Amino acid sequence: MPGPLKKRMLRNGLLCCLCLLAASGLSDQSVTIAAEPAPIRFLKTWGQQGDQPGEFHFPIDIAINAGDEIFVTDHLNDRVQKFDRAGKLLAQFPVLPNPGGLAFDKQGNLVLSHILASGSSKHKIGDRISIYSPQGKLIRQWGKPGKGPGEFNCPGGIAVADNGRIYVADQTNHRVQVFDPTGQFLFEWGKHGSQPGEFGGKGSPNSRVGGPQFLAFDSKGNLWTTEGANCRVQQFTAEGKLLQHWGTDADTPGGLGGYFSGFDGKPVKSLTGPIAVCVDQKDRLWISAVSGRVQQFSPAGKYLRSCGEKQGTAPGEFYAPHGMAFDSHGDLYVVDAYNHRIQKFAVGP
Repeated sequence: MPGPLKKRMLRNGLLCCLCLLAASGLSDQSVTIAAEPAPIRFLKTWGQQGDQPGEFHFPIDIAINAGDEIFVTDHLNDRVQKFDRAGKLLAQFPVLPNPGGLAFDKQGNLVLSHILASGSSKHKIGDRISIYSPQGKLIRQWGKPGKGPGEFNCPGGIAVADNGRIYVADQTNHRVQVFDPTGQFLFEWGKHGSQPGEFGGKGSPNSRVGGPQFLAFDSKGNLWTTEGANCRVQQFTAEGKLLQHWGTDADTPGGLGGYFSGFDGKPVKSLTGPIAVCVDQKDRLWISAVSGRVQQFSPAGKYLRSCGEKQGTAPGEFYAPHGMAFDSHGDLYVVDAYNHRIQKFAVGP
């Protein structure tokens, strides 16, 4: 074989070997490109201010059962209303005055909190927990105003653990109280302050917006809490051991601060910070805030995306969004409290 031809063949063969080795290396170190999250799409809204069936007067919280029946606490109408996924009213029933927080126990019954808030109702009964059947039959109730075990000062959000224990955000007592399924007090944690594990320290000790306000469990059985005054969320074990906390008072995407703009355009500086927390199937947090935002975060606090960048009355806008819940299709429902309505969004996987 002529010398030049032999050299070309050797050189080409070497290049082929290098290309194969490079390709082999790339295949062993495949690169995964994270997909952009699906855009959040507004789907529908229903409700308006009033006391007729399907109307609301300051709805507060929402819970959806395995059959996609949607239950909403209608705070100043002293009732719970039930809807299907399309917003069609299925039923309504009266409950004890001033219902707020809402969750299902392990039997599928509704666990509600009731506050005794001056001027919010014609009734002067509250600061208690009740359990109703899905048909509206009162099963039991417990609690009274006070600071002792099993007593409450503006109880807010409720969460039920896998073992049936009932966790209550005792807002103005700045603690979480834990009960067995029959309402027997088990233990509590928290106090007024700004240190990790404390609640509401930047606000007045008598403020119910300081926190803890709403509660939600993740798939590992850990409990998340919101608190408005400190503009943060905190994560605890089911026994009350602090795991982490994060949040800022920035009034920008990723921040939990900002004020309620007020219906006349004048900010209400006593209303600030996050309100409710909801955990999706991937343990991502959805947090509603006084500023009119509903934002998604990773468990470590990384901001992911949001809806409701503007306070208002248009579809997709909010005035003080409160409780949130997912149906079996993965759609998100938000209680738009000061607009007296429910809003529904497709948020993707």
